[in-house]
Amino acid sequence: MTITCPSCSRKYRLEDRLVKARFQKMRCSGCGHVFVYEREAGEEREDPQALASRIEYKGAGVRRKRRLGLIAFVIALALLFIAAASGYLYWVNVIGAAPKRLGILNMEGQETAIRDGKVFLVKGVIANGSTKARKYVILKAKLFDGQGTVIGEHFALAGLPLSVEEVREMPAGEIEKKVADFRSSNISAFALRKGGELPFSIVFPDTYTGTPKEFTVEVIDSPLQ
Repeated sequence: MTITCPSCSRKYRLEDRLVKARFQKMRCSGCGHVFVYEREAGEEREDPQALASRIEYKGAGVRRKRRLGLIAFVIALALLFIAAASGYLYWVNVIGAAPKRLGILNMEGQETAIRDGKVFLVKGVIANGSTKARKYVILKAKLFDGQGTVIGEHFALAGLPLSVEEVREMPAGEIEKKVADFRSSNISAFALRKGGELPFSIVFPDTYTGTPKEFTVEVIDSPLQ
């Protein structure tokens, strides 16, 4: 504490422990003036036990804050894990299994002469990039002339591979029978496993009019297995 002599205004710094009473008689070593120093209420020495209690309380508060912070961190981590797991399951069951995950590869088409006429044959492969297998895949193909007008539309079940050479050696009736027999075959012939591929052949009979210049193929149905 700092004590000022009321006579000469000389200042002294004393340790708190040297001022033991509220009113303390003192003598200025500079001018020799004797005076009674009254310690103010704010200068009261703190009881050591009270000080220790306050320090201990403060330490407990810090530990409590640390515990709360750790609990909050664990809860946040658990919520993050739940969100990640939910996102993964959503991707597996919804996004990853969506029809858009089916791709059409190696597609080609051409008008081909057969024994008793002509057909337009479209061939390709369906690739299943989703996380779910498919019971079957139904395709829809369209033929367009040079002006972009639709001149033919045909539906087919994926799974039947037909080569150009095979088709050329068959009459129209035999082609229709081969397609019909495939449709009535075991359902496993239509199934498309996850990550697998399935060939397809779409045969347009010669009922279309005009000269085909372009064609399109799209998946219109592919239920999950």
